[in-house]
Amino acid sequence: MKKLFSFILAALAAASLTAFAFADEPVRSSGVTLSVGSADGLTLDGSALLHPGEEYRFPLLIAEGGGAARPMTVEDMETYRIKVFAKDGAGAMADAGRLESGRQQYLSLTPADIFTVSTQEVKYTVALQKKNSDDTLSQLTVQWKVGYPAIDDSQLGASTAIDLSAPVITKEQFAAIQKAAGAGQASFTGSGWQFDVRLLDQDAANFHYSAQNIREISDQYPDADFRFLRFGGKPSFDFSGRLTLDVREVLDQYDEIYLYRYLDGVLYALKYDLDRDAQTISIQTKQLGSYVISDTRIPNGTAVHGASSGGSFVSGADKDNPSTGGAGFIGIIPALAVLFATGGAAAVAKSRRK
Repeated sequence: MKKLFSFILAALAAASLTAFAFADEPVRSSGVTLSVGSADGLTLDGSALLHPGEEYRFPLLIAEGGGAARPMTVEDMETYRIKVFAKDGAGAMADAGRLESGRQQYLSLTPADIFTVSTQEVKYTVALQKKNSDDTLSQLTVQWKVGYPAIDDSQLGASTAIDLSAPVITKEQFAAIQKAAGAGQASFTGSGWQFDVRLLDQDAANFHYSAQNIREISDQYPDADFRFLRFGGKPSFDFSGRLTLDVREVLDQYDEIYLYRYLDGVLYALKYDLDRDAQTISIQTKQLGSYVISDTRIPNGTAVHGASSGGSFVSGADKDNPSTGGAGFIGIIPALAVLFATGGAAAVAKSRRK
């Protein structure tokens, strides 16, 4: 009862905290207890679903000498240190560790860029140690899931709009879409793109897409102008479908358009069909991947320097004390409506105005 009362007092003392996550796993009698608070309605008791590529911060709390739990501050780090260890699911995380923002200490979690059709279970141990010592004073287990939920059934139809917050379509949902489409093709739409394909006993797929900058490409060609479209889950189909993209802004900007598929760190030139009246380009493909449109000709098969296969896992304790949080992708391409397509190579000359 005393412990519960301490938790309630701490909740009143820290307005930024909601409920507190679990009890600690005592290592020995130290008079010090570590806990992790909830944030943004998420609690690390196994129920939280963290989305790939996003950073989440959960407040670190400490109770000393039987007192109430309170937020850990920069002064506490003169006496203690935090260690974060993976128990299960380390591959689903790009980063996990202590982060200091202002004066307060957080458990910072950033899932890796994984776009599977099912969620992945992750479990970590967070330990409080005496500074300059390996003695563990208190520790606890935190757990969560990484991934995306399935689209809501109410959004399914012969034409289905992809919701980025829930981009997974299950096998059962594909069956419902197939029934709605009948003998025709089903359509899947996003901001600036549409994919039409025949369905037949289609397996689950993750349609998450992004127009974020692929930094290694823009760094290698600093004088080129690029637009990017990436389907992280690389959804595959038994039949070839048509991906159509709105490129009206590109047609206004470029004298020539070059389209590339970016696969395993290599740029492949692609051929596409251009509809000048509709201001779209389209290609036939069985799998959606990563595409790049540019005003610059790049030789087919060009390897991109610094290309990586995904996020890296940081198992250690303290992060590098960034006051504003971890860095994300930079140079996000404006206007999703200017997305490009999955497939076609070569250049298409723009009609010049007189």
